[in-house]
Amino acid sequence: MDMEFQSYCSECTKEEFELFEPAIEHLISLANSEILPRFLSGTRVFDKKDHTPVTEADKGAERIMREWIEKEFPEHGIFGEEYGIREARALQYPKYRWILDPIDGTRAFITNAFHFGTLIAVEKDSGEGFRPMIGVISHPHVGVWLMGDGKKTELHLRDGSVREEHVRDTERFEDATLLVTSHWTTPEQKGGHQLQELVDKAKLYRTWGDCFGYFSVATGGADIMIDPDLNYWDVAALVPVIEGAGGALVSTNGGNPLKELSAVASNKHLLPKVLQVLEKDR
Repeated sequence: MDMEFQSYCSECTKEEFELFEPAIEHLISLANSEILPRFLSGTRVFDKKDHTPVTEADKGAERIMREWIEKEFPEHGIFGEEYGIREARALQYPKYRWILDPIDGTRAFITNAFHFGTLIAVEKDSGEGFRPMIGVISHPHVGVWLMGDGKKTELHLRDGSVREEHVRDTERFEDATLLVTSHWTTPEQKGGHQLQELVDKAKLYRTWGDCFGYFSVATGGADIMIDPDLNYWDVAALVPVIEGAGGALVSTNGGNPLKELSAVASNKHLLPKVLQVLEKDR
């Protein structure tokens, strides 16, 4: 029997979706205009204070998105990886906030790998704090993007067509594809020996991570994606996408990924089994 998993999304009304969908599509176009000319171009790489890489593509994409949001939605808050927080200025609820990760997977970007992406979330605060309402995973080089609102997730293709996406219904580890961002023994992954048990059980294991891993789970390409260590801008957009595709996304402890800043995404058959393994030796 499948476990019931709590939703971590805010309710999105039809009117809100119709307002924000074209805005998000425009933001994707703006971000792509800064990112694509710099991909495969030998763009200069800088180290941030936390020793993670950043490029002018990261900065330029967030900057152009923020400028447009500030003009079109002046009362909305913004929380971005590169330029921090601007508080929402609305005096009444609901309040809205945009979460921006201009290039999720900068290490992929700077090594000429194609699975980097742009993450955009719209959050709503109805008086109990902000929670993501709409999430987007965009892959600029491929020209496709996923949008989810917790109830439905749709894939927008380069030719303009749109189709609904769902997680796979795999039930056994032996049939599952497991993805992570990097192998569990690396300092970046911060994993433990229980992750090796999952690696050994899975039918296929690959380090195709960052936002692409969640894209793959939501579109039925893979079954499990695990990230033991995330930032808020990494996870906010993922929650509505995975939930909208019929899956669940929780922390590695089985709790709120937005507070614990880690993530396990899967279908509702496999997720309890994954969490049971991760709980070992805790």
